[in-house]
Amino acid sequence: MTSANPDHRAKPQRVWFLVGLALLVYCVLGNWLVLPGYRRHLTHAGGEGGVSELALIWGAARTILWMLSFHLGALCLAWAALAATGDRTRTFRRWFAAGAAVWVALWALPALPGPYTVFFASVGVFIIAMILTAFGRAALTGDAFADARVPEWRIASTFFFALATWDICGLGSVGGILDPDGAARAASQTLVVAQTTKLIVELALAWALLAVAALPRRNAIGG
Repeated sequence: MTSANPDHRAKPQRVWFLVGLALLVYCVLGNWLVLPGYRRHLTHAGGEGGVSELALIWGAARTILWMLSFHLGALCLAWAALAATGDRTRTFRRWFAAGAAVWVALWALPALPGPYTVFFASVGVFIIAMILTAFGRAALTGDAFADARVPEWRIASTFFFALATWDICGLGSVGGILDPDGAARAASQTLVVAQTTKLIVELALAWALLAVAALPRRNAIGG
């Protein structure tokens, strides 16, 4: 009876890991299975006469899932990793899932206000402070991140670093950045600003969570 319990508890996290893996695979394959159709749709601007309503709904659903596949996949992987830490992080997992879901919903917005120089400058200073916190404790005390005391904070930090990494790659193709002479660059400036704003927020969140992970256990919450 007792030997079956660990397997029973490990099963959900394995399922979430497989779901996350499947979403990341779909994210990659979507470049050939979804993106060409999406581009054709943009080119024709909805003027395709022989397309049924069901086909449009199916195509839109596939496109939306593809656009969010990396973020949702990374969230599933992070949840699986947090679930592996046991019941101790149950409360933390709930708060993390709620916060991550809110961020993914905000990330899906195609446009954000801005750009604001003060915002980027302030977030930049905040990130520097978090970097100093994360590395400064290790330099001054030599025991930061020791013995995996707060793995849940590092898992959450890694999640936002993963999103930021993905958005850095995405900025290479948004607005024709890789094609400076392309006419689409100016037309997509709003999208470029939105994506850059999302990226800087993700980096700030990632460094903030990592800085918390570097603090002594008594200063961390959610454990």
